[in-house]
Formats: sequence, C-alpha cells, structure tokens
Amino acid sequence: MKILKTACGNSIEAFIENRLTDGVNIIFSNDNNKGKTIIFQGMMYALGNEPIFPSGFNYKDYYFYTCIEHEGKIYEFLRKHNNIVLKTAENIAVFEDVSDLKYYVEKNIFNLPLIIKDDYQKVVDLSLFYQLFFTGQDRRNPSNVINAGYYNKQDFTKMVYSLADCLVLPDSIKKLKGLRQELNLCKRDIETLQRRLSFHKDHPEIANTVSNVANREYLEQARKELQILHKEIADVNKKYARLTNRMFKLKELLSELKSLNLQLSTGKIHCQDCGSKNIIYTNGDISFELTNDLVRANIIQSISDSIELYNAQLMELRGRIFNKQEELNKKLRTMPVETTNILIYTDVIKKNQEDESSLSKLYDKRELLETNIQAEQRKQDQSSEEQKNVKETILSKMNMFYKLIDPDGTQVYKDFFATRDMTFSGSEEQEYYFSRTLALFWFFKYDFPLIMDCFRKGELSTKKENIMIEEYKKTGVQVILSSTLKDEEYSTGEKYYGFEGVNAINYEVNPNSHILQAEHCGEFIEIVNSFGIKI
Repeated sequence: MKILKTACGNSIEAFIENRLTDGVNIIFSNDNNKGKTIIFQGMMYALGNEPIFPSGFNYKDYYFYTCIEHEGKIYEFLRKHNNIVLKTAENIAVFEDVSDLKYYVEKNIFNLPLIIKDDYQKVVDLSLFYQLFFTGQDRRNPSNVINAGYYNKQDFTKMVYSLADCLVLPDSIKKLKGLRQELNLCKRDIETLQRRLSFHKDHPEIANTVSNVANREYLEQARKELQILHKEIADVNKKYARLTNRMFKLKELLSELKSLNLQLSTGKIHCQDCGSKNIIYTNGDISFELTNDLVRANIIQSISDSIELYNAQLMELRGRIFNKQEELNKKLRTMPVETTNILIYTDVIKKNQEDESSLSKLYDKRELLETNIQAEQRKQDQSSEEQKNVKETILSKMNMFYKLIDPDGTQVYKDFFATRDMTFSGSEEQEYYFSRTLALFWFFKYDFPLIMDCFRKGELSTKKENIMIEEYKKTGVQVILSSTLKDEEYSTGEKYYGFEGVNAINYEVNPNSHILQAEHCGEFIEIVNSFGIKI
C-alpha cells in the first residue's frame, strides 16, 4: 500500500498534498501550527481511522480525501463525518459508517486480522490495525493503545499474534471445553457402572454359578414363584395394617361414647358453639341422636361387635401371613444355596451383562476423548509457545533498535507496551514508538507505509534523528514523517535536502494555523465531483 495523494477542504477552503514519493518523505516546517498534523490525521481519517485532530479544528465541516495504490490498483477514499465513499476504476461504493468500510476493505483490498473480543471472534477495526504503522502526534500513551477506549493493549497484542498466525481462536477453546465436559460425564458413567459391577467381587460364587451351572429357565421360573409369594405376603400385610388402623379408631370412638354416656348420667351435655342439647353420631350417610339412651346403647354395642369382628379377621390374616412365609421359607430351604443367592440377586445379574458391555464402550470412549483432548491441548500449547517466541523476537528487535539510537539508554522493553509506572524522559517516548514500529515491520515485513507525525518529538538529537532516517530508508517501503525544526536548523536550508533518498516537503510557506486556502478549492471540488458529489 502506498499513499499517492491526500486532501481536505470544502467549497470555501482546501489543501491538497500530492508530492509524496515511494521512499522516505519528511514534511517539515520551522514552526508549529503549519498544518502538518491536520494533513496526517486527515490522510488516515479518510481511510477509516478515528479522528484525533488539533483542538479548534472543526473537522466535521470538511471533506477528507486519500488516494492509495495497493497491489497495482488505485483506491480513492472520500469521507465527511461518518459517511465514506470509495471509488475504484470499476465502481463507487458508499458506506454509512467505518464499520461497513472495514468489512469492504477486509474483503476487497487487504486482509484484517481476527481477534477475540468480549468472547467473540471479530475482525479488528481499522483504527486499531493502523496503529501497527501509524503514530499520530497526540494522545500517545506507551502503556496503552493510542486513544484507548473500546480497544486496549491486550487487543493490540492479540492482533499481533493473529498476524503471526498463533492466536488461539474461540472454536479451539470451545472445542476443548466441550471435550473436557464430555470426558467428565463419561468418567461419571464409568464410576456408576463400576459400583454396580462390584457385585462380582462381592459374590464371585454367584457369578461363577450363573456362568457355568444354573439352568436359566429353572431360575426364571423359581424367581417368578418367589416374586408371587413376596407379593402375596406384601398384600396381606397391607390389608392387616388397614384393619388394625380401623380397629384402633373404633376403640377410640367406643372410649369417647362411653365417656359421653357417663356425662349424660351425671349431668347435662350441650354443644359449646350453638348450645344445642342434640348430640349426633354419623356413620356414612346415616346419623344417630345420642341423647336417646336406647339408640346410644345400641350404637355402643354395634361398635363393640365390629371390634370383635376385626379381631377375628386380623387373626385370620396373621394365619395367612404365617402360612405364606412358611411356604416361602420352605421353597428357599429346598433350593441349593447357590440358586437361592442367584435368585436374590437375579435382577443385578441380568443388569450386570448389559453393564459390562456398556462399560467396555465407555472405556473406549474415554480413551478417544482423552486422545482428542491431548491433541487439542497440544495445539493450544503450541500456539502459546509460538506466541512466546513471537513476542521474544519482536521485543529483541525493539531493544536492538533502542540501543542503536540510544546506546547509553537504560530502558529495557519487556512488553509491546510500557508499564504505567515507567517514566519516559526527553526523547525516550519517541524512541519507544520508533523501535516498536520498526520491530513490527521487520518481523512481518508488511506492505504498508510507515507514518509518524512529529517523529522528532521530545528533543530528539540530530545524531539520533539521522540514525532513524537511515533505518527508515532500509525498510524499502513508503515512509511519511513530519518534523518541526529549530531556527538554526531551518536557517541553513539544507536540513533534509541533503539526505539522499529523502523527499523533503517544506510547509513553512503555509500561513500559521490556516493551511486550508481558497486557491486550492477548484482542484479540490473537482476531486469531490469525481465521486458524483456536489458541494
């Protein structure tokens, strides 16, 4: 990718920069406020970057234009606030926001890396991607990304790993998590079956009998007969319990009626709630008046007879239970011990054969899951190791460039970003951005221009500046820098013109704080009109 032309303006004032070359370009002036930052920010803003214009410049009132060449094809970008128009030789595409532009660029111009953000895989925004090779003058923060907000330094690092093809993607993380969950379930099922199959260990003689001696039809018939007896005994026991409960209630009622009879003979009885002297006994749908002596005596006798009847029935039921239990014991006594044990555990034995088959399959499944988990974990471990190597290699290059321009410097870069408590004095912040930009470029060797506004920031010495320029020249890609000279440097008139391979562009002729001029409006309006837009 190469910047061919950039411009900004409206129908009243404009500026066009078309003097950029393929090599190192240095836009310089003897003073600030000559419009260098507006041109740098406007150039990237047209390409979808976040706006970081100087205060007092109302960028929303202007159109921003940038023309690039990428892989032999020309792309022209025109932006006003959130609306962006992209023109090629074939067509014109209109985008309502930067997000729409991002996906078009990723699909049709150059690939953008994928990162994991908020547990989702997404294409990085252009504003983060451009920080690989573009450093503006304002809002720099060595401990975080420039203009930090939605993105942070972890996202930048993920982007670097993604470009190096060693970022662990969500599909792999999700797959490994799913495999581990499935393995835990499998182990739990195995444990359950193993507990059931412990029957063999506890009763080896039964397992042996089942396998070698017992006649299955005989065992099945014996099991059914025993089950019938068990059921008959259980049914009689239930009936016995019901009769016992009824008899107990009748005895309680009889006790209450006899007590009532005593009260009636010694005094008067009435209802506490309503005062009525009528006392009623209800049995089903029939009610009896207990204040009548004859009726009350007959009811007491009837209840006593019922209790006697229940006693007789209970005796009969006890006899039946005893007989059934004797019949069951007799059957058990006449059976071989082995057969008796088998019948006791017959359901367990039948289930055991199914469990053994299931357990064998679960063992195979566990082995397969463990193999797949190991393979997936190795992939992630390999990615982590690759990330470590990528980081070490880039940091090694960063420290090498730092020592190249500042041999006596005490900084040691241990990460792509500085820590918050790291102090940058003098030109050290500028040296950091230079070192990181060059280290990333030489690691990836991508085809993007290296752009740095105010590359001498922090009182960078002439010696260090010269080394930087030579290193920029070695990249072989387009480099666009800006510089503000001191009076003595500018007075010589040969500060950058004497550098071989450097295209020096003097902005000193621009009016202070007013780079946009009416004289450029005609050409600028033609650029805008070429997009089919009238201003």
